Amino acid sequence: MTKRKTNKKNIQHESDAIKYFKRYLKVGPVGLALWRSVEAKHLSRVSLKRPILDIGCGFGEFAEVYAESPIDMGVDNCSRDLAVAAKTNKYKNLTLADAADLPFADNYFGSIFSISTLEHIENVDGSLKEAFRVLKPNGIFFLTLETNEVDEATFYRPLLKKYGMTRFSNYLSYRYNKLFHRKNLLTKVQWRKKVERYGFIIDKSQNIISPEINKLFDILLISAWPSQIIRLITGKRMVFRPQIATDFFASIFSRVLEAEEKDGTNLLLIVRKPKSA
Repeated sequence: MTKRKTNKKNIQHESDAIKYFKRYLKVGPVGLALWRSVEAKHLSRVSLKRPILDIGCGFGEFAEVYAESPIDMGVDNCSRDLAVAAKTNKYKNLTLADAADLPFADNYFGSIFSISTLEHIENVDGSLKEAFRVLKPNGIFFLTLETNEVDEATFYRPLLKKYGMTRFSNYLSYRYNKLFHRKNLLTKVQWRKKVERYGFIIDKSQNIISPEINKLFDILLISAWPSQIIRLITGKRMVFRPQIATDFFASIFSRVLEAEEKDGTNLLLIVRKPKSA
């Protein structure tokens, strides 16, 4: 009997985007899984020096999907979320604190990341100032940020405006932003100027979350309510999705997930604290 030779070129390796998407489908709704898997894909390409700080860790959902080994420190201002995050075993330490008043020594962390968090914080200037203070010289700060472009790239609200229901569309945007505690929807230029104002050097600025993914997120938002209601009760989203459904979603969304964004409603920034700071 002859052994079949394996042609390595024919072996298709699952991309990072698909890998994270499938993981996220086990813990969250489809629309959010699309969004977060893109952020996880980009973060996985960055070398983070320890100790690592996660600002705005929430209830640990992103870390549960992204982290291969425990993150050194997670910070959030919600004690209930931190209690849930502790059960993920994805953090060595968790601290209840305001991002604008971090209880850590100067120059302590080798790296910091913050996933779609600063737009939800009232004192964003104080948060950037504190991140600069606790980061070691030459340390990097990885941020993803929603911008003022998000609402106009959704599906339903522009459609309402197209048919003359501008006031209703604007009201929905107001309610949406209030519901999800979005306090700082700045332009991309404004975000870049803010991080530079507090001493950071921008190593990379990139558009992420394509308009197509943004529209899909908006269309699929209604399907997220069951898991969101469960979160209100238990503190954590729960989904019940068989593997066949996970594979199906991965196959139909693979194109948008694996595409490198030329346009994006959100902003990715990789910034650095100067060596001399």
